[in-house]
Amino acid sequence: MSEPAPATPAAAPAAGTPTPTPAPVAAPAPFLGGGTPAPAAGTPPPAGTPTRFFGDHIQKDGTFAEGWTESLRTAGFERLATKAALAKDETTLFKVLDDTLGYVGKKTGISYPKPGATDEDISLYRKDAGVPDSPDAYELKPATLPPGVEWSDETAKGYAEIMHRHHVPQAAAQELLQRHMESVAAQAGAATDQFNSRVVSFIQASEQTYKSEWGKDYETRLEANRAYVQTRFEPEELADPILQAALSHPKIVRLIDDSRRNLREAPLPGVGAEAASGSMSPRQQGEAIMRANPQWQRDPALAARVQELYALEANQQKRRAGAR
Repeated sequence: MSEPAPATPAAAPAAGTPTPTPAPVAAPAPFLGGGTPAPAAGTPPPAGTPTRFFGDHIQKDGTFAEGWTESLRTAGFERLATKAALAKDETTLFKVLDDTLGYVGKKTGISYPKPGATDEDISLYRKDAGVPDSPDAYELKPATLPPGVEWSDETAKGYAEIMHRHHVPQAAAQELLQRHMESVAAQAGAATDQFNSRVVSFIQASEQTYKSEWGKDYETRLEANRAYVQTRFEPEELADPILQAALSHPKIVRLIDDSRRNLREAPLPGVGAEAASGSMSPRQQGEAIMRANPQWQRDPALAARVQELYALEANQQKRRAGAR
């Protein structure tokens, strides 16, 4: 028995039969997974119908379905969902996104100039931030200066150059300089208060020291010392608080008193009320009292005065010895 001939495959076309055209490939799914397929490539949608780029999220009237942005939130695009919710249809949404990209691009262009920034970038930033075109264009001097602060154009120029180099806006520059001057004024005031406090301390120390040493001659000798100083300084010099402080120091007071009495330029008649001269030393004053009053020892007041003068002379000698 002969074997049967193999069957012709069903898929194989008979000789001379035309090859059938393959079925068209289905269009890809919509961008965000909607259920309605988009038109085939190259086939424009009918006029007046929505493009359905966003699939089932687009309603028949072309507007977005309510709550359509929840899919964006679920996917983690929270800011995009918030922005997209502002649009009612695709056209508006793309306009919103386009404007947002333009805004971002613009803000990137005017960010604070980084190293290597072009002149154009720097100019754009300065214009947007309110930075003057040059250091000289800053207006820094306030209408009223803080107490004790003097304005210096040269100093302000140096500040302006630094501020312009670092792109500091006009408003910030003026506020910073104002705050700096207020700080300087506060520091100067504190220094003045401290200086005045020391002056007062010097004066008080002098008064206590020489009231004790000079006894009842204190006021007379003090006035003579003042007159002595006034003959050696001009009035405007004596008005200087620094000189006043120096003349109030206990050691300076002593130096002035010794100088005046040693040079005999400002006599003090009537010291001790016994014809003693203010230009004499305490010992010389005591000797003058004894010469003028041979019975001085019988007078308790004169005896006490002589003892006081000799004690004062001894104290002065001890101080001079210690100064050496």
